[in-house]
Amino acid sequence: MNILLLLLASAGVNTLLMPASARGVLTYYSHSTGDEAIFYNPATFSARDDYRLSLFYSNIYASMKNINLALSRKFNKFDIGMNIMNFDYGLIEAHPEYPTDDATGFYAANDFCLSICAATAIAENGRVGIKAKYVYENIYIYSGATLAFDLSIAYINHIYGMSAGATNIGGTIRIASESVNLPAKLSVGYYRNLNKITLSFDLHYMVNTHTFESSVAGEMKVKENFEIGVAANYRDQIYPGFYFGLYHGGMYIKYGTSIYPYDLGLMNNIGISLLF
Repeated sequence: MNILLLLLASAGVNTLLMPASARGVLTYYSHSTGDEAIFYNPATFSARDDYRLSLFYSNIYASMKNINLALSRKFNKFDIGMNIMNFDYGLIEAHPEYPTDDATGFYAANDFCLSICAATAIAENGRVGIKAKYVYENIYIYSGATLAFDLSIAYINHIYGMSAGATNIGGTIRIASESVNLPAKLSVGYYRNLNKITLSFDLHYMVNTHTFESSVAGEMKVKENFEIGVAANYRDQIYPGFYFGLYHGGMYIKYGTSIYPYDLGLMNNIGISLLF
């Protein structure tokens, strides 16, 4: 529980760094596409002429739950999407400040984020994207809200793709008379297609903590409508990620799992997406 209490005490909606979808346990920045890219990289986000609705559910450490909803559609030359995130910490044990193992009760905490994303092509293989987000955090009896932005550019062809950008820029949230910056980061990503196998790499610089995080992943299409992936991720420590996706017509089902750091244990994420 000390790990969770430390997370809450720092505030700043650190849940914005948690995997929002099944592919979030892999190289989510360089190789996310479709609705999933709304969560991570605006420039690689792409929509279709039909509406696509996606829902992802994560179960993390005991009673912690994360629900992410995305809706997208193409309007002329612009891909437009929105997403809603609700992260519920569940009931958290409250401890007095002096060293003790005795809890004094329980309190609740949750984070909420509403985002609007837009992306478009520039030149032949270039893309640019921007996402504006409203972020709200509630811890015990305290709450605060702020606005922030994600910006990114990408170059993508049929063999490889690369992208770079900034996430959670400009947001400062105030909780219990303390002002805390959102977890801003600068990211670069690269992937390359090798027949049925795609290799990818992400590197992130965490602005607030002056630390680096990274991921290396490999994905393979086992069949035309079935893909799998595995990753080695680094976030203070190395941890694995596993993924599979099943497609049929305009519907897909995706599942990702990871043994997450910070003693959070096994994380499971499942999602479904529909065209209409």
